[in-house]
Amino acid sequence: MNETLKIAVENENEEILVKCLDFKKTKKIDSSQYDLIEKALSGKWHNQHEDLLNTIYLDNLKDDRFVEPILDIALNGEVYRQHDDELESTLRKCVHALKTIDSEKSKTAIRRLKELNNDNVKYALEIYK
Repeated sequence: MNETLKIAVENENEEILVKCLDFKKTKKIDSSQYDLIEKALSGKWHNQHEDLLNTIYLDNLKDDRFVEPILDIALNGEVYRQHDDELESTLRKCVHALKTIDSEKSKTAIRRLKELNNDNVKYALEIYK
């Protein structure tokens, strides 16, 4: 998967990225792929941010390099979350991914999201009380 993910990110190819994310269901992502995941999170060339966030929190990927791109996704809905409805599932997954990372940097990002006074952020955080 590492080589396929690299091709997807380097060529900014959403179709290949989707295949990688589907393939990921049978293969775990390891730390050698974190740079590629970070680049894909920041990418404006695809609409797979929600699935990438799923990968972070479902596979328990803990790395501070993901924090800024996740925060960017959360704060820039018009760019990264065009398909979110009123439940803002991608925004909620940003919260879950940041909680998974569980570092000082991710906790600072969560505090920034709390300042938005967004009901969906509050709802996502309720799970962790």
